[in-house]
Amino acid sequence: MPEHERTIRGIPAVSAQAPRVRLVVKGGLGTGTEIDCHRVVTLLGSRKGCKVRLQHPRISAVHLAVVNTGADVFAVDLVTRTGTLLNELKMEHESVSDGDMLAIGPWTFRIDIESQVNNGNSDIHVHGLEPAPHIAALEHLSTNQVLRPTRNVCVIGRRSGCDITISDRRVSRAHALLLLNYFGNPAVVDLLSQNQVLVNDARVNFAVLTDNDIITIGETRFRARLRGSTISESSTRNRKPIEKKAVVTPEQPLLDQIDIAEVEGSQRWKVAENVERIPRKK
Repeated sequence: MPEHERTIRGIPAVSAQAPRVRLVVKGGLGTGTEIDCHRVVTLLGSRKGCKVRLQHPRISAVHLAVVNTGADVFAVDLVTRTGTLLNELKMEHESVSDGDMLAIGPWTFRIDIESQVNNGNSDIHVHGLEPAPHIAALEHLSTNQVLRPTRNVCVIGRRSGCDITISDRRVSRAHALLLLNYFGNPAVVDLLSQNQVLVNDARVNFAVLTDNDIITIGETRFRARLRGSTISESSTRNRKPIEKKAVVTPEQPLLDQIDIAEVEGSQRWKVAENVERIPRKK
């Protein structure tokens, strides 16, 4: 992957040729409002920094991730206490389709997915998380245990039920996402955690991973092992220092946050001043 494609400011936007994803509020405060999800990962939750901030006792800090791979769209419940419903059934990690209904807390969202027409522009990259061809495993450096992801989008965190569970109080309940194929490489996304994610000892919000990269979450360190690498006990010793690549620092703000505040007696939305509301095409 060219270096400029690994240097990404914030969670990156999907390709122009990727499906256009929109959430339409069908129930709860702000009914009728349309929210464009133009990034690879869109977070919904009560914590400041989520794309859609939903303030309610039944909404977790980071509750739901909508992941647009460029080929498919996934909804991932972030191992929440109150859960997420997809078409009235409790879900964890599901591929979603146009018209599906998501329910979290008192809110209901319709998922609108509009496929984009490829006009033959071969220079356009399309994201794809269809079973990842390039990641082999995460190697736990302390024990040499090899963890092989089984889902397109894996949740890493402290809470039981995460795809990779880390028993460490410095690790958030849902701390990070591992995307198995971003432009042919895996990527890690910090879920607005208190203690951040490190890649090669640099704090990141989003980073594309290459072979031998070291991912640190709390006190736990993993080595990314991509297909073609040899995984063995000796692989953790006598290595040259890893060259750092450009990453996204947590100080880099996200500029498209929407704050939905449930205020007694009010049906008004609080929308960040720098959010441009784009009307839906007829």
